[in-house]
Amino acid sequence: MGTALSGLMGCTAVSSDQTLAPSDAQSVTSSELITGLEHFEFGNRTSSAWVSDSFDGTRSRQFIGEELHFTVEQFAADGGLDVGVSDVHTEPAPVESAKSDLYVCSSYSVELSGAGRWWAGPKISVNWQGEESAKQNGDDWYENYIVEIASSSPQELHDLFTGDYFQAEELSPIVLSGAMYRNYKIRFHDWWQFWSVRQEYRETGMVPIEPIIDTWIANGLPTERLFDGVKANIETYGPISGRGALRFETSGDPILSACDATTLLAP
Repeated sequence: MGTALSGLMGCTAVSSDQTLAPSDAQSVTSSELITGLEHFEFGNRTSSAWVSDSFDGTRSRQFIGEELHFTVEQFAADGGLDVGVSDVHTEPAPVESAKSDLYVCSSYSVELSGAGRWWAGPKISVNWQGEESAKQNGDDWYENYIVEIASSSPQELHDLFTGDYFQAEELSPIVLSGAMYRNYKIRFHDWWQFWSVRQEYRETGMVPIEPIIDTWIANGLPTERLFDGVKANIETYGPISGRGALRFETSGDPILSACDATTLLAP
């Protein structure tokens, strides 16, 4: 799960004849294949990646059109990978204004196996680049998760969050986009973290961000802190290998039919 950024490596571009593109994407423009961890841009999209200090394995990323395709092979018992895609033009703004009329359509296609686990959905960063005093006082918010689909069931995630390790506070549930989202507040390392977990998983869908953030605000999220943006995100933990793809769009209007029609290329 999201921890402080550490051990970043530079991007490494593999030779142009290597690609993650599936056979049905021959005519789609693709970026270079990247094996490093820094942000890289392609068109209107940017991708971030992070691995934990204990990560032991390989990973790669490549934009195929507007989709981000990735691979991972990780052997360590507690190693983790974080891969995201977002809009390159996002500018930080106070939470109170940034949340208004914000809808996110995200899609995930995942083929992962192994003893590890994974979860995917929009991830929201608050004050990631922000106040040093808040960081020193342990009063920061950083990464907050909306889980649309995961290898663990919603009940398994509930048991994990409310168990002895995380000891999460369960907040009031909300109903959005045809399903209930259960909400949790966790003290993770030196900061607070919110999780909102859809109880009926889906691979593609539009979710309104404002009601979720309003729930977080009602439970302590400062409205004046900077909202650093939202991205489609997948994280893995533990021994796991395979590939997947992510797609991300934002809108000020919930055009659900357009979002539901989004189909990812086979990873």
